[in-house]
Amino acid sequence: MFPSSSFFARFSLRSRFIVLIAALVFATTLLLGWVASHESAEQMEANIGNAASEAAYQMIDKLDRSMDARIKEVKLLLGIQAFTNDTDTGLLREQLERLQDNHNVVSWIGFTDPEGTVQAATGGILEGVSIAQRPVFIEGREALWVGDVHEAVLLAQLLPNPSGEELQFVDIATPVYDRNQTLQGVLAVHLSWQWAEYVQQSMLAPSPHRQDNEMLLLSANGTVLLGPETLMGQTLTSLEHIPAPTNTSPQWAIETWPNGERFVTGYARSSGYEDFPGLGWIAITRNPITTAFAPVERLQSAIMGIGILLALLFAIIGWVMASRMVAPLTRLASAADKMQDGEHADSIPLESGSPELKRLSTSMRNMVTRLLDQRSTINRLEDLANTDPLTGLPNRAFLKQYLQLAIPEAERNHQSMVVVFIDLDGFKQVNDDLGHHAGDLLLIEVTQRLKNALRSGDVVARMGGDEFVMVLKTKEEHLEMLTHEISRRLLGSIDHPVLLPDNEQAYVGCSLGAAWWPHHGLSINTVLQLADEALYSAKARGKHQLVIHSA
Repeated sequence: MFPSSSFFARFSLRSRFIVLIAALVFATTLLLGWVASHESAEQMEANIGNAASEAAYQMIDKLDRSMDARIKEVKLLLGIQAFTNDTDTGLLREQLERLQDNHNVVSWIGFTDPEGTVQAATGGILEGVSIAQRPVFIEGREALWVGDVHEAVLLAQLLPNPSGEELQFVDIATPVYDRNQTLQGVLAVHLSWQWAEYVQQSMLAPSPHRQDNEMLLLSANGTVLLGPETLMGQTLTSLEHIPAPTNTSPQWAIETWPNGERFVTGYARSSGYEDFPGLGWIAITRNPITTAFAPVERLQSAIMGIGILLALLFAIIGWVMASRMVAPLTRLASAADKMQDGEHADSIPLESGSPELKRLSTSMRNMVTRLLDQRSTINRLEDLANTDPLTGLPNRAFLKQYLQLAIPEAERNHQSMVVVFIDLDGFKQVNDDLGHHAGDLLLIEVTQRLKNALRSGDVVARMGGDEFVMVLKTKEEHLEMLTHEISRRLLGSIDHPVLLPDNEQAYVGCSLGAAWWPHHGLSINTVLQLADEALYSAKARGKHQLVIHSA
């Protein structure tokens, strides 16, 4: 109930004005606190969701890369001359078993004749048996073929199965031709699906704070291939935000699952990798919304609590301010105007007309000082958020912000940019042999050497671990020369031994991968990816060298 008009009649106009000012200050502060709480909560929810989608992407990327490795291994098997020669079956079987021993994810390898009868196989399993009606022969006779996850049929009772669980495989098959391109048979490989479970476990095990997280893998039609036992084999067609077959970008949503519970759900659909064309698998990470957004609720409660306290504080200040207006307030307003021109808190006069005004002017001066201190603290915190604490270099977050500003500036100045990915060779051995403290000292020394190799205006950032990224601006005609010059400096500088305590020395090299913007791509993200791929090529070619992406 609002007070009646007779209640207000007892107060003078001045008292009513003071009450009104205090009420407005209280309401405004509360509103600002609510807005800050709402905006902070939305940003934090987005960060949590993006982390979920990133985890899903990391899982599907690991699976794609692992499948690509398996396919490359199968292609290497084609180099066995025994497939195209009249070789004794026992010898061929022995060679296949030797290959199986070197690949713990391979459950069975077999070689059929052109009609589909198994001629030789690991463990002698299915030798003499026709698999002519099985997809692994029908599809593998035509071309290299990768089959989706399926339950064992012929091999279910023949392969060892210590766990007793239902066996599942991923098939890879390829035709085998002789020198005259005559079909000699089909090489069939059954990969144990257990390797996918290892990938899933490796994504969750290192992070205790993810104990409520679950990871699932769906087939292209939405059937659960990996996940909780209660969902295995189910088709999750009720999920509304599963990405379309053409959408391979990580994404997230708040999803209602078949049991009615709501989860923060991250998605990533497989797009394949190199020799692996992809089978449309979908990686999903999920976390109950109550668990995932618990930090958001705590943040909102803290902000609103502080908002209420500040509202009460400023309401009291407003009451005091309104009680001593006119000339003193004019002087304070004039002083506040001067603050806009860059003057310091000392420009606010210390009013001495009454104790109230003296306290108010002092409080305003102190408040402005605190606000300036808070602004300075915020700036320092922003610097910390964008800086690697060990090396003092800019971090991944800073690099992202820098590139967003550097691209328009380079376009205005008609400049190009060199992006160099740097990865230390032998750093893990230093950590293993000399300890992580020695590794930290090595990283600090390498950081100094990277800085010494830079020109004015260049940027080097630590991406994490022993990986760094260097960005250099130059004219287009100087791209190649600058890339080779900076790489020569880096390779020569980092190759020198690093002195450690107790007269110990550490030796590391570095592999460099470079790409040019906009020569190799108009999108800086594309150029970053190309430089990263060039880095992998440098490592594959023997390490401690530069590889520049070739368009």
